Amino acid sequence: MQAYNKLNIENYFLAEEAKKLYRKRFLNKEQLIAICSQLVQLKSNSNIFFRIGFFLLGSFLFSSIISAFAVVLLQIISHDYQIIFFLYAIVAYIGLEVLVKMKFFRHGLDDAFILSSQVSFLIGIGILSESVISVLITMVVLGIFFTIRFINTISALIAYIGLVGIFFNSIVEHDFMPKFYLSFVGLALAVFIYFFVGYLIKNQNLYPYFKTFDTIRIVSLLLGYLSMNYLVVRELSESLMELTITNASDVPFAIVFYILTFFIPLLYIFWGIKWKDKLVLYSGLLTLVFGFFSIRYYYNILPIEFVMVFSGIFLFGLAYLIIQKLKNKTEGVTFKPDRDLDNSLLFNAQAVLSFVNVATPTEDQTNSMEFGGGGFSGGGAGEKF
Repeated sequence: MQAYNKLNIENYFLAEEAKKLYRKRFLNKEQLIAICSQLVQLKSNSNIFFRIGFFLLGSFLFSSIISAFAVVLLQIISHDYQIIFFLYAIVAYIGLEVLVKMKFFRHGLDDAFILSSQVSFLIGIGILSESVISVLITMVVLGIFFTIRFINTISALIAYIGLVGIFFNSIVEHDFMPKFYLSFVGLALAVFIYFFVGYLIKNQNLYPYFKTFDTIRIVSLLLGYLSMNYLVVRELSESLMELTITNASDVPFAIVFYILTFFIPLLYIFWGIKWKDKLVLYSGLLTLVFGFFSIRYYYNILPIEFVMVFSGIFLFGLAYLIIQKLKNKTEGVTFKPDRDLDNSLLFNAQAVLSFVNVATPTEDQTNSMEFGGGGFSGGGAGEKF
């Protein structure tokens, strides 16, 4: 099912693991070069900015190709324009397979053709069926296919959005169940996907998809929280259920959403520390900040300057207590920096600041060549008659 040669994929991930060991200082540079030279490398970009640049280049290349096709096809086809988009999808897929044969993997060019193929096919389905549910189902099918075959995270996100959209559309547009349960369905779906992906991660044979699984886990954590967040629930209730909420009224079961707005982030933080999982921990911190914003959006209790001062004092005290608790630990969650932490940017910033603060010597403005007295400087006659 995978488009790439199994040996090439193994070599790619072996090289990636070697680079991780090098960053953690388990390998020196000579050992890293020796390992990478023995492995057949796929054409990839680990730098996100280079990858985005090649993605834009690939998108421009694809647009140039379909523009040439459009000049011919628009003269032949007078109706049923959805056929053109299906042809575009086929062209993008053929170009993608060519790039795979040329050993492009997570390079940027292949990402452009992966996304273009799916988007073109979805536009064709949308024009042909004029049905949102058909497009969402196609998103799930295409996303899963491209994720498995090309080990692509963007396709996994497309499938995820399609799956969530199916449930959302079924409840909102087709009255599959009362709209009030939409939040609970979102939470249940997020929990199911998170633990299903956690089960797949235990299978070491699926190691090429581990980064994709991590992305799906993060999205599931955010979906589960946003489904129970008070701000999101209130805004959806006003727009979908046409509720009018005043100071004397609130959304149904408002106390539940008030509690879960803060309880879920704290639960994420607790799990992140207990399981030593950075993704869960960072998701907890991010959602906790959004939780405070959600409540303050409706209830402006204190001026913003007081909130910032009190928040700073609280965070400083909390950080101090945590540092005191962890500074003597040598295993598990500690206060020691990670071995793969790149401190070069910090050191460069310190060097720049030190250079700026160095007192530069003032230039001597006095001229060694004295004017006056009729000397070489041409100053004219002296002061004596």
